[in-house]
Amino acid sequence: MHHPAHEIPVDEPDLLFGFPTIFFGTLAVAGLVGFILHRRWGSLPRVGAPRYDTIVLVLGLWCLGGLLTDAFAHISGVVDDTFFTPWHAIWYSGATAYGLYITYAILPEGGLQELIRHPLQTLTSVPPQHKPGVYGIVIFGISGFGDMIWHETLGVESNTDILLSPTHIGLFIGLIMSVTAPIWSAWTNPTSGTTGLRSQLLLVFGAGAAWSVVQLIFRYTNLWFKNLTAFCYSGSTDFCDYGDYNSALEYGLQSFWLQTLLLSGVLLLFLRRWKPARGSMFVLFTIQAVSMWVYSEFDGTVLQMSLLLALLAEVFLPVFNRWGTKVYIPLMASMQVVVFMAMWWIQARTLSNVGYWFEGDELHVLPFGWTIHATFGVVVLSAAIAWFSVVVADGPSLPVEHEAKN
Repeated sequence: MHHPAHEIPVDEPDLLFGFPTIFFGTLAVAGLVGFILHRRWGSLPRVGAPRYDTIVLVLGLWCLGGLLTDAFAHISGVVDDTFFTPWHAIWYSGATAYGLYITYAILPEGGLQELIRHPLQTLTSVPPQHKPGVYGIVIFGISGFGDMIWHETLGVESNTDILLSPTHIGLFIGLIMSVTAPIWSAWTNPTSGTTGLRSQLLLVFGAGAAWSVVQLIFRYTNLWFKNLTAFCYSGSTDFCDYGDYNSALEYGLQSFWLQTLLLSGVLLLFLRRWKPARGSMFVLFTIQAVSMWVYSEFDGTVLQMSLLLALLAEVFLPVFNRWGTKVYIPLMASMQVVVFMAMWWIQARTLSNVGYWFEGDELHVLPFGWTIHATFGVVVLSAAIAWFSVVVADGPSLPVEHEAKN
């Protein structure tokens, strides 16, 4: 299983050569691809035109790839006391390419001069369904410039601090808005996502990318990245760090409840609007699985658990087709806990010489050493929390004015 982050001995990166080479090199390649597409299509698509959402998502995934690279560098300790690192070059070259394309896509009839003279007017004239993608990269760009100043004046964050830097929070928000742009663009189109997996790929990639960003923000609360000894109760055995039962239990429950809410929110974002085609749920969960694998420093067990959850999300899709979100989402929330417990069972058996024990009248069982009540109850309550989330999201519509008067 996963071990705590540690310093990895690496050669000192060539910061004066590495950053500009990667940054301008990747932009040059992107520019060449853009030129070829421009020649083939006659022009690159403007906001709302066919292929616009595809380009926006590809550029958003480029930014996400940079985020995953940078996050891995911070988590594993491979960071330097400067903004100009190779992993930042990947991230910000993607953001620059995205920003340049969006500038072209929203360019008013008066061209670049009119955009410079009336930037706010140009931004506010963007159709509502396309504003998240456009505004997201603006927020990302402002935050990225601020991040450079922050790093160069106040140093580089490490460990959980990377989640709390004000400029990083702005980058997270801008990136989430950017990668989900295809979802908001397609939301008002009644025919979107109705012709099978291919018609839903942009949508699930956007939702999965956003989920990956959120998983990084809440990484420190996720038991999937912790050692078993951090949240189990040893009782009469000696394989856990916690000797206090309530401390072990409450630490674990806080993670399960938060991860349940995150899973419920992502699924609701997609399932309240579209009926998933065969393969869509597997793709959505697989994108999240890749990010989990990176955040765990390429821990094979975390990848196996994440892919197993992706497979179950697809296998249980008939449940959604029969009973809808009120059954499917609670089922997946409980499966998230069951998969975690099942994968830890084998590990716990290698650390403990007993599978269960009594303390007074209370029966404690592996894998966490929690009581039988808590071990089964956490599965049930995870489903209940997810069900409550669905009920709140799908609550009854507000009464119209004339009905209220009657």
